[in-house]
Amino acid sequence: MKEGEKMKKLIKVLALPVMSVIVLGGCSQNFDENKEIKIYTRDTSSGTRDGFFTGIGFEEAVKDDTVLKEGKIRVDSNGDMISAIENDLYGIGYISLSSLNEKLNGISYEGIEPTEENVINKNYQLTRNFNYCFRAEYNNQQNKEIVLAFVSYMKTVEGEATIKQHGGIVNTVATQSWDEIKENYAIASQDNSSLTITVGGSTSVQSIVSNLLLEFSKKCGNFKYIYNPTGSSDAYKRTNGSEKDGANACDLAFASREFKDSEAMSDELKGMMCIDAIVVVTNKNNKTLQNINKTTLKSVYDGTIQTWKEVK
Repeated sequence: MKEGEKMKKLIKVLALPVMSVIVLGGCSQNFDENKEIKIYTRDTSSGTRDGFFTGIGFEEAVKDDTVLKEGKIRVDSNGDMISAIENDLYGIGYISLSSLNEKLNGISYEGIEPTEENVINKNYQLTRNFNYCFRAEYNNQQNKEIVLAFVSYMKTVEGEATIKQHGGIVNTVATQSWDEIKENYAIASQDNSSLTITVGGSTSVQSIVSNLLLEFSKKCGNFKYIYNPTGSSDAYKRTNGSEKDGANACDLAFASREFKDSEAMSDELKGMMCIDAIVVVTNKNNKTLQNINKTTLKSVYDGTIQTWKEVK
């Protein structure tokens, strides 16, 4: 055999495994509409879960898993939901718009695309507020002063820019910078490197809050912070509720839902940071679903609709 022919044969042989991988990889993403829909949901302490089920008119599912489709899968955080749907071709779930990335399909709701513009103009209806609350009483007056300064910082030009950069939707325009108001907060001009504030609450605001804390610490005497987001239900509980004086106590916390009547606080202890949308998501390789309405979505989650073919 000539050298040229030997080389061609060798190239063909070496190419076979590569071709096999390509073919197999393509086949692994073939979507079968007859397959069962696998539903994912958040745990019952989640503000995103509360907002989602309340928004689609399925209030009984906010705290009760038994009304959901058999075989449901519960995840503990926004990040866990994203990871689960990324790895499940037949999965469906819901996440914060602030967390939506190119690895997932963000599904239109009632014919409206989930975008910042559509949230601000109120065309997209599956929305909720990102709220905050802080303690009424502090063991350390300096911690209180840092928290009050931080709350004001969120509403400055710099604070709103960071909120927007990390996915929050702000429907107001800040008129003052931090430099213009910092003189109102004497704590900001002190060395606070020996102080630590504790922050918790919703996991949906993690990117926004962690970046706000990082930049504000440098503007406010380099205070330290412990940030442990564990869910919206812990926001009130750990600032003003049953755990406010225990090991899990927080100085400041966030909720990705409205505070309930049972979470009674004076208006001065709570407020809204920004708006967010809740987005129905599917695996990137699932091209079946582009839009879904409230009735269909409820039927998917209660098990009335079982397969992807029925969603159309």
